[in-house]
Amino acid sequence: MSTEPRERLMAGPAAILAPELAYVGGRFERDLHVELRADGRIGRVGRRLLDRSDPVAGATLIELPRRALLPGFVNAHSHAFQRGLRGLGESFPAGAGSFWSWREAMYSLVDRLDPTSLHELSLRCFREMLAAGITTVGEFHYVHRDGDGRWAAMDDAVLAAARDAGIRIVLLQCAYRTGAIGQPLRGGQVRFDTAGHAEFLAAFDRLAEALDPRTQSAAIVAHSVRAVPWEEIIALRAAARERGTVFHMHVEEVIPEIEDCLEAYGRRPMQMVVDDLEVDSTFTAVHCTHTAPSDMARFVAAGGTVCLCPLTEGNLGDGVHDAPGILARGGRIAFGTDLNSRLCVFEELRWIEYLHRLVRRERGVLRDAEGVVSPRLLAIATEHGARALGVEAGRIAEGRHADLFTVDLDHAELDGADARSLADALVFGCGNAAIEQVWVDGIERRAAPMRGSAAAGPPPRETAARLHGRVAGGLSADFAGRKGTLG
Repeated sequence: MSTEPRERLMAGPAAILAPELAYVGGRFERDLHVELRADGRIGRVGRRLLDRSDPVAGATLIELPRRALLPGFVNAHSHAFQRGLRGLGESFPAGAGSFWSWREAMYSLVDRLDPTSLHELSLRCFREMLAAGITTVGEFHYVHRDGDGRWAAMDDAVLAAARDAGIRIVLLQCAYRTGAIGQPLRGGQVRFDTAGHAEFLAAFDRLAEALDPRTQSAAIVAHSVRAVPWEEIIALRAAARERGTVFHMHVEEVIPEIEDCLEAYGRRPMQMVVDDLEVDSTFTAVHCTHTAPSDMARFVAAGGTVCLCPLTEGNLGDGVHDAPGILARGGRIAFGTDLNSRLCVFEELRWIEYLHRLVRRERGVLRDAEGVVSPRLLAIATEHGARALGVEAGRIAEGRHADLFTVDLDHAELDGADARSLADALVFGCGNAAIEQVWVDGIERRAAPMRGSAAAGPPPRETAARLHGRVAGGLSADFAGRKGTLG
């Protein structure tokens, strides 16, 4: 698990990027130069800061002809290890599946993880994120214990994978205590166990001291009302506020969670959140698929962010989120790739809009005051994600992290697009193929389009194919013995 930093793009105190277009203030502008400072931050942003006839001491002009420069995407909710389930659990011999039957498949994967395989899966996932223009990931991490029940090595494996890939990470260190409300952990869930509140905080503080402050941070989070007793969630929220971290939790992703919560506590999960957890701009609720409009109104009025995971929610059949209602109330939405079955930010964004086109049978559901959709969607993947994770990223502006990527304006997917239509062409017409250079902390992490897995970086010690085969074989055996228990 190498932790050696990669070579810096800039020579001397600064470099200046000179793209043909740059995404600033919700639109693409021509002839803007963007200074990369030696501390990994963006310096000046302006027209023609430097040209070959007027050199600035120590600065390097990096011309990017036929390239558009965008702020790196911020992925506010990921479970990197679930990348190992891609292509698995998508056949249903026992009948229709659900979130709950998928969860059994996920537990089978967890049973086969050790620090080495977790590092390999996470590294592959983080490299693929970079290829999708994602420069910051909020890794909602709860596989804390190895097969012998020891803590620390699994947490360290995820951080090492992020360091090796070169992606900025906010490790959302997740408390996980119960298998359901009032029920003990069972099966694969024992790998998630964070024991008592004091032990969890001690482990968090140890972890926080070992982070690379340039590209790594951590936050205290709770998995959900079904996985942590409510009085502990209140204490965790207080601990996060004391330490100055953001706070995230899954909220009302599935209806049985709401039913169990009503039976145990007499209130819905979101009601409890807004009543008891001091919601403000540091609080992010993930999914909120079945949140009542009145509860959502209170949550967004208090300043909370909702993190939607469209491809995951569609894959698991969770239900239909209320993005139009959230935005109409002045709320902020971030996005997450969650189970990482598909890593394409543009696809995540367009499906936030497309889902409601299908439901309402109309177009432009999420349009802004000017009648356009793409700037609102791009803000979800940049500024709002950065706010949710508490990182100074998501915009091309002085003082922000120099986390950026370019797209090739001559790529076939962008044929015919100009400065006015480029945002729409990217959001509604592109995958990852047009993405080229990617910078994190002012360092170029990826300089050419991927052509197969080799371009993503050196292969992990155990190839993805071998690991995938090992997990697939185990899942087949597990499902053969569990058919009667799924659903």
